[in-house]
Amino acid sequence: MRDRERDARQRQADEALRDYEISRRRVLEALGVSAGVTAISATGVGRALGAVGSSADGGSADLILHSGTIWTGVRGPSREAVAIKGQRIVAVGSDREVLAWADGSTRSIDLRGAFVAPGFRDQHAHILRTLSTNPATYQPRWTGHDEAASFESRRRTGQGHVNTYNAGRTPSDGAATHGPVTELLRSQILTLQEEAAKLGISTIVDAGLTNLTVMDALMQLHDEGRLKVRHLIRWQVGAMEAAAQLGWTTGFGNDWIKVLGVKMYADGWLGPRTCALREPYADDPYEWGFPNGILFLAQDRANRDVARAQELGYNITAHAIGDRGVETMLNAYDLAGVTQADRWALEHVQVAGDDLLDRMAAKGVVASIQLSFPTSDHWFAFDALGKRRAQRESYRWHTMLRRGLHVAGGTDFSIEVLDPLWGIQRSVTRREFDGSPSGGFLPEESVTVDDALQLITANDAFASYEEDDRGTIETGKYADLVVMRENLQTIPRMAIANATRLMTITNGKIVSEGEVAYPPGDATKDIPGAPSQQELADLY
Repeated sequence: MRDRERDARQRQADEALRDYEISRRRVLEALGVSAGVTAISATGVGRALGAVGSSADGGSADLILHSGTIWTGVRGPSREAVAIKGQRIVAVGSDREVLAWADGSTRSIDLRGAFVAPGFRDQHAHILRTLSTNPATYQPRWTGHDEAASFESRRRTGQGHVNTYNAGRTPSDGAATHGPVTELLRSQILTLQEEAAKLGISTIVDAGLTNLTVMDALMQLHDEGRLKVRHLIRWQVGAMEAAAQLGWTTGFGNDWIKVLGVKMYADGWLGPRTCALREPYADDPYEWGFPNGILFLAQDRANRDVARAQELGYNITAHAIGDRGVETMLNAYDLAGVTQADRWALEHVQVAGDDLLDRMAAKGVVASIQLSFPTSDHWFAFDALGKRRAQRESYRWHTMLRRGLHVAGGTDFSIEVLDPLWGIQRSVTRREFDGSPSGGFLPEESVTVDDALQLITANDAFASYEEDDRGTIETGKYADLVVMRENLQTIPRMAIANATRLMTITNGKIVSEGEVAYPPGDATKDIPGAPSQQELADLY
């Protein structure tokens, strides 16, 4: 019976994909991009990289960016220019080819060598639960590490996990709330999106909402044409029934707001020693009485919650930091008949052996990781796990990519800062902004700049079913772009976080224009003994 259900779901997915491809061809034709220029395939691989649509039938472009370095996110050389008409990209190629789309009504911007990438995406943030009218809430600042304060902060978090477990609950069990939209809520959303757009962010996945009123507010702002950032929503498991009653399940929404799915919560965190491990912790600084951490979702409940979310029509993810939490959720996914087509995910996956990574790769379970976590957690990872386990089974971003997993990148804001450039620098150097630890934390698990960019562009789009429409700079796709003064591929790796954003474009609309940079060196200069940013850059 389960095999027949799985086959039926696969047939439905295939039929939906065929319908989508037909619709996409019509869109491209309306834009003046001939079928011969762009080959549509189920995977998108058949799309011609450097294809430039003909302007003969499609009219002129609304906006052209030229004389730059266009990092398209697909294999092949960079390009010089990109043209946009409406919400979509109509041409990518050389200056000569793309400027053919210009006429008197076209705005043409000379990039003067600036670097253009697909708009940044964040696959895991809590931005709609961290609402404020103060812009500084979303602006990054680094002040160095205070271990005494961090130790107590981890204690408070762990005590919260213990209390939640003893109450027989998980952190995602909060019930849905739904009330009238207030002007304060609208103002808070406008503030957060203004700051996010400045950072080059086009799309944010909110990883666990219970306040359904936020969806109403987003829809109001969309109808008024005031959104600048795309929002993909995951409901917490405690709110999934109420949201489903409103029809707010996976796929509901529009080109600015969509429901992505539901989020569950399997275990705790590594820092306070509450994530669930298959083998005991190497230390016990907080004496919780849980030598293997806390498993919020026992196997039988994980099985039930996954089955119910699947029945309601949700894409599923779960917070799973420790290897026992990962294993528990994979068991539940397997019982539900997960396939590559489902694109279910696990969040964090900070401790996982080869057996678990191979299971994820085989079933297409996405590893939704946070680029900054290795450097933030290096202060306690070896103590918690022991050197051998930490070296072999923790924070394995490079190994995940090498073993064929689908890996998506995010921040976990407000645990980490929202600025994607800070995460890119940390993931490619495996060092903090003051240069610690010496040699980098598990440096063999660092990723390349191209890999880091892929993690927060194309890979995130794939994890959200959007790879045919977003995540790369290609003809026919939505125009989600970020323009930076510095070329991220060539500047010193320890200077990536200092780069300056010049423009952000989402859905073909310029949503931020002007110089924006948050160099962490402004903070490190006041830390005794900290090297200068130039000294750090010289290391690379």
